[in-house]
Amino acid sequence: MNVLVIDGHPDLQASTANAAIYRHYQQATDWLIHNLAVYQGDIKEEQAALLRADVIVVQFPLYWSTFPAVLKKWIDDVFTYGFAFGPYGSKLRGKKLLFSITAGATEESYSESGFNFMSFGNYQKAFEHAFRAAEMDIVDTIVTFELNADPNEGGDKAKTLDLAQAHALQVTNAVNALTGK
Repeated sequence: MNVLVIDGHPDLQASTANAAIYRHYQQATDWLIHNLAVYQGDIKEEQAALLRADVIVVQFPLYWSTFPAVLKKWIDDVFTYGFAFGPYGSKLRGKKLLFSITAGATEESYSESGFNFMSFGNYQKAFEHAFRAAEMDIVDTIVTFELNADPNEGGDKAKTLDLAQAHALQVTNAVNALTGK
């Protein structure tokens, strides 16, 4: 089975959690990984990779409670009329999709009384929109909170690396269950 990871982190060199997750995927799987930080706008290749995939993992850190701009740009470029939507679109209909999300904030901060003012589920509806419009089958969302490694912001690098490893294993196990591995 073909697994495609769309890695929406804009700068893995500056990342602790997402870089660790990326390394895990590279070392422990045979998945094809498209890192959007180096995306050059080859729309036809991105669409072809999506069509070849049996399972698609969309990996990204929450940036102000949504996905980074590089992932938004990729969606704007790749999810075109006639491909992802429209009368002759929906070529992604039924494709299995798993969201793999990291967040520096606490889970509790995603509430009406928390720093992010809404539940995580409200934010999730917004970032799922393009994928639902493309009629993809969202089979799971794996999110790990408190992945802040910056001690200047109260973060803990060792804890972040442990949580990132657990997150990567959880995603790998979920994908393996979907693919029968």
